[in-house]
Amino acid sequence: MLYCRIPAESEANMQKITEITSRDNPAVRHYIRLRDRKKTRYAENLFVAEGLRIVLDALQYPCLVQQVFVTESAWEKYAESIQQAMQETGQCFRIPDAVGKNMTDTEHTQGVFAVCRIPEQKLQIDSRKKYLVLYQLQDPGNMGMILRTGDALGVHGILMAQCCDLYSPKVIRATMGSVFRVPVLELPDAPELLALLHQHQICSYASVPSAQALPLTECPLGTGSAVWIGNEGNGLPEDVIHSCRHAVTIPMKGGAESLNAAMAAGILMWEMMKS
Repeated sequence: MLYCRIPAESEANMQKITEITSRDNPAVRHYIRLRDRKKTRYAENLFVAEGLRIVLDALQYPCLVQQVFVTESAWEKYAESIQQAMQETGQCFRIPDAVGKNMTDTEHTQGVFAVCRIPEQKLQIDSRKKYLVLYQLQDPGNMGMILRTGDALGVHGILMAQCCDLYSPKVIRATMGSVFRVPVLELPDAPELLALLHQHQICSYASVPSAQALPLTECPLGTGSAVWIGNEGNGLPEDVIHSCRHAVTIPMKGGAESLNAAMAAGILMWEMMKS
């Protein structure tokens, strides 16, 4: 059963807190459906976020946050930070710790959750900028880490096709809030990505683990460039590699034949953005 009250913790903050006591509450069940079902996320244009840091990051973009859930234990620790961040944004629910355990997607939850709107894709391709392209990337941890690294290094945008769900809980958690800051554009397949980049005079470079490719250190990844990263196991398809201007590789002197996709993407972005 729901009821509303004005929190006694702050007379100045008139944000209403709704108390939820049951895991069968419609708002809780809706959160879990969004957490578990990609189809529901895209049908409703919503996704979920869990963790204090990422929820506070989300609240910096008030139009994106629809609901916030905080367990009783988390409220004791984080109430002031959450109330200040929320201001007049969305709904705030206080829930029992047991309900939070039912909502969590992690082993040790902080007890802070949010339902957010999927941002509109507003990436405008510019021939003076630098981009990363992800094609058929399937590991959520890699996807999240790449977005986080791109955010840190100042990549102008990330394009992707046939990748894992950007708005799955694992990806969102791995981005550590960068999903709200990095412009992303998703297209159906490689030909559409290549055509869009070519249309805007962006030069594509295919990253490959091959000694026959151009060493990254000898490749001028200046303005108007896009570096492609492929599937973790299979890399980029041959037709995509041949459609790019150059195949580039990260020189390696040790015994490993290749790098983890997120690590390789970090090195490529560092080289691309350092000048």
